[in-house]
Amino acid sequence: MRKVVVLLAYLGALAFGTDRAFAPTLRSGFDRVQADRGDSVLNHYILEHSWQALGDPDYCGTLFSPPCFYPTRSTLWYSEHLLGVAPLYWALRAVTDHVTAYQWWMIVLSGLNFVAFAAVVRWLRGPHPLAVLGGYLWAFGLIHLDQIKHQQMIPRFAMVLAVYHAWRLVLALGSSAGNPARHLNRLCAAVALQAVTCVNTGWFLVSGLGTFLALAVVLQPGGVRDLLRFLVRERWRGGLVVGGWTAAMVAAYVPYFVVNRGRERGYFECIEHLPPPQAWLAPLPGTPWDWLLGRFRTGVIDEAWLFCGFGLDLLFLAATVALVWRVAARGRQREAAVILAALLTAAAWVVLTLKFGEEDSLWRYVRHVPGGGAVRAVSRVYVTVYLFGSLGAIVWLARATERLPGGGRAVLLWLVTAACVAEQLGYEQPSFERKDFYPIADAAAAELRKGEVGYVNPPYTDTKGVRPGGDARGAAHDSVLGMWAGLRANVPVVNGYSGRVPNIEFLEVLMTTDEYRIKHLKQWLSGRFRGRVAVVYPDDLGGTRVIEVE
Repeated sequence: MRKVVVLLAYLGALAFGTDRAFAPTLRSGFDRVQADRGDSVLNHYILEHSWQALGDPDYCGTLFSPPCFYPTRSTLWYSEHLLGVAPLYWALRAVTDHVTAYQWWMIVLSGLNFVAFAAVVRWLRGPHPLAVLGGYLWAFGLIHLDQIKHQQMIPRFAMVLAVYHAWRLVLALGSSAGNPARHLNRLCAAVALQAVTCVNTGWFLVSGLGTFLALAVVLQPGGVRDLLRFLVRERWRGGLVVGGWTAAMVAAYVPYFVVNRGRERGYFECIEHLPPPQAWLAPLPGTPWDWLLGRFRTGVIDEAWLFCGFGLDLLFLAATVALVWRVAARGRQREAAVILAALLTAAAWVVLTLKFGEEDSLWRYVRHVPGGGAVRAVSRVYVTVYLFGSLGAIVWLARATERLPGGGRAVLLWLVTAACVAEQLGYEQPSFERKDFYPIADAAAAELRKGEVGYVNPPYTDTKGVRPGGDARGAAHDSVLGMWAGLRANVPVVNGYSGRVPNIEFLEVLMTTDEYRIKHLKQWLSGRFRGRVAVVYPDDLGGTRVIEVE
């Protein structure tokens, strides 16, 4: 009976969190898609493109060259390719339509985040209430709800597994019963999976793990000695494990380096996204502490509203103070050192990415760590901070309450869980109706088939008379409609939107006025394509122009 109650507690928390995260989708009967018609549909395009590339022999694109930005090749590497979690989309796509498959893809991945964190807390001997709390915060904490609009940030389950095996690796170094080589192998496997899922989360995971492992080894009694002994004893096996997984990751990233050579993000591009101190107290609108802390959003970009509740912050603080005092009073202890290392890792990455004044930050130097030059949205460091900080604080609370009577401990921990979860409520993810994007793309697709190559002229008007574009960023987002129309028509299109564009000539096609669009389009294709180009106007489908490029 107890097992049934425990299972229902987990399922209830998962169902409640899923309902809060995907309320627009679920309550509309899957008529509404989260979250916007820019980055969200771009990520969907990438997933649907991979499905078509692998499953349709007549598809006009190839896996690494989607039929956009035509005729530029290898443009998949302009974006997050999501190949680490694309198989889930493919499985869903095999049984349902492309929009529903995408909606379920987001929901299932969020569920996996919950399960992974809850499982790790249990593996680290945390009680059920804290496993529920950890799973909920990692899957449905406020910052994660907000970042559903950047779907590449959803799959984070491998990050938790990587930290778990790093944790166990450090503890196994000085234990005769441990097997550090096994944990090293699983750690590297989890890192590789995360890296081929999302470049941003992969980089922050590796940098966070490097910080955590260094701190944990130094803080461990005899940690440096144990590490050196392990490196000598397991030099061949360890070298094979690390070398093999490193080679696999290098192979996965070589195309990024080649295609985007010379495209490193400048420090000036990062300044807006560097979280100032108040960012960590900036709540999302409509959430429980908005009335008190809403003023901290002033001057902070919306992606850097990083506050997830006082309960979690108090746990971080209490755990850090208690462990520092314990280490100072009683000397270094094995597990306490690892927990403290996790908390200090979170604190370190807050400091390393913090913006002081108008543009000063240690990120100016940290970004030169290999791979860091590709990171523009530095505020995504929240994945490192909340991963290590939450796990450290939760495991500390589990150990700090071990001596309490069973019933009293359970009541206390469930109250803590309820209080922290309550702080995550009140935010509703933006969404849009299916009919305001996908059927419009399908209608444009029918016109694109009049040419061998196409271009969908922005902007477009949805069923409510709204034009999602209207400015430079909107014009770029309008290009996603053209990309989708090309995919649905199986016709290559010049339209393209991603983290970058091929060159300035392409940007001239995208950003010019309608009066000069055809001129710039011909200039872009000149010498690279000969044939018919269908120029489609989504708001005037009868006005499609077919031009010849010589």
